[in-house]
Amino acid sequence: MNFCRGLVLAACVLLASCQNNSALIFPPGAQVLHLASQDDVPTLDPAAGYDTASWSFEQALFDTLVRYADGSIALEPDLALSWESSPDATHFTFHLRHDARFSNGRAVTSADLKYSLQRVLTPATRSKGIEYYRNILGAEDYIAGRAGDVRGIATPDPYTISFTLSAPDPIFIHKLCMPFAAAVPREAVQRWGDDFSSHPVGSGAFELRQWRRGQYLVLVRNPYYFARGQPRLDAIVERVGVNEELEWLQYRAGEVDVAGIPSADFPAVIKDLRLAPLIHKIVSAATDYLGFNCQMAPFSDVRVRRAFNYAIDKHKLLALLNGRGVIAHDVLPPGLPGYDPELSGYPYDPARARGLLAAAGVKAGFAPELWMQADQTMLLLGESIQQDLALVGIDVRLKPVAWGPLLEAVRQPNSVPLSLLGWEADFPDPENFLNVLFSKAQWGSNNDTFYYNPKVESLLAQAAPLANPRRRLALYEQAEKLIVADAPWVFLYHPVTYVIVQPWVHGWVLNPMRPTRFEKVWLSPH
Repeated sequence: MNFCRGLVLAACVLLASCQNNSALIFPPGAQVLHLASQDDVPTLDPAAGYDTASWSFEQALFDTLVRYADGSIALEPDLALSWESSPDATHFTFHLRHDARFSNGRAVTSADLKYSLQRVLTPATRSKGIEYYRNILGAEDYIAGRAGDVRGIATPDPYTISFTLSAPDPIFIHKLCMPFAAAVPREAVQRWGDDFSSHPVGSGAFELRQWRRGQYLVLVRNPYYFARGQPRLDAIVERVGVNEELEWLQYRAGEVDVAGIPSADFPAVIKDLRLAPLIHKIVSAATDYLGFNCQMAPFSDVRVRRAFNYAIDKHKLLALLNGRGVIAHDVLPPGLPGYDPELSGYPYDPARARGLLAAAGVKAGFAPELWMQADQTMLLLGESIQQDLALVGIDVRLKPVAWGPLLEAVRQPNSVPLSLLGWEADFPDPENFLNVLFSKAQWGSNNDTFYYNPKVESLLAQAAPLANPRRRLALYEQAEKLIVADAPWVFLYHPVTYVIVQPWVHGWVLNPMRPTRFEKVWLSPH
């Protein structure tokens, strides 16, 4: 495989500059996992992070009451060794392990967990996790400043914590798996304030040694971690500012231990039988979509939205992605409870699209803006969509912008007519897609299409509190069929994640719900 000599020089310069820093120097034989990324980690504060890059490292630094088992959506103990819930899903009690310690050596207690959740529920924290815990009894009074304590969180002793909810929530335990609910020590948060992200203290398998923003991040083993024999790694080093091609170059040179596979190299790599044992893949619990602002004409007309669905060739999109996806026919991804393989969605049918556009009075030359993240892959997909829509008389203008401004823009009413986005499950339940993305209560937050259907709203409200899984999923199935018929999205594809590890990397397990955990990863001599 040929590589650009300029990239080789850049890699050597970066490596040399990093090796001059003592934070990156380890004793001979140390197990150090080397990673690389284009973008820096946004935050290491679990109350603030709401992206896979942040969560990848937050779950290394912090623990929650329960977590997902490796490679599955099954719950397993973390800070809690056992738990029980009431039949009506309004009361949950957790019994904590006695051997958990923060990286400062102090024992983790139930008071720490209560403090951490109340911190998320404090408006001044500006946590996006606040929505997930509003149904704890007394949370609304606490948020509004009418109470100094959330009365629905009880800590009868240092190793027991219970939650009483104001309404049934059968997936509340899954919400406690999110890093928002991780234990943090009050004294560290109060010492560092808004700068806690740069000085995180948690009870996870690792602690932060150094974070030089825009350059690298170094985690080292937490000597107080409760799991015997874990972590097996001594340190994790992620270098920042490394694009996809340079990451692949460093992987081939043995300088990066785990990497993505660039699109240009993917066909050859996937066919190489020598590399097959090193490749990991999984269908993500995610859906990528083209979203319409349903309150902006002409996308307020369902015929226009359906026309766009028929006009876009999803098979072509997957070809551009080298097959790294599964065509989406509906909202929910495969593997999520409630996924309906019988929903057929919208097949590619440009003639039907032209008929619907004509019936809606949309004339040739209509030129809406399509907003998307400013990266090479999204631009490639945007150009393909642009070509498809040109065939039905729509002259789409592409507007690539940075990720942060894009998220901010789509939340503003009457601002973004079309957007190319995706949603990955926070927990394995239809609520996390259907309620979060299509409820009117989420306008200005996660419902970036400003979609509203009172029938859907009623079904979502009925389903959310039901503890009976059969009745719950039946209602969500009805809601999803209505949403697909209303077409607030063009349902594009469910991404398939591929990574390649070095032959000396062991214990790397992909999970459909979360980034890979590092505790059990280990390196053989090389």
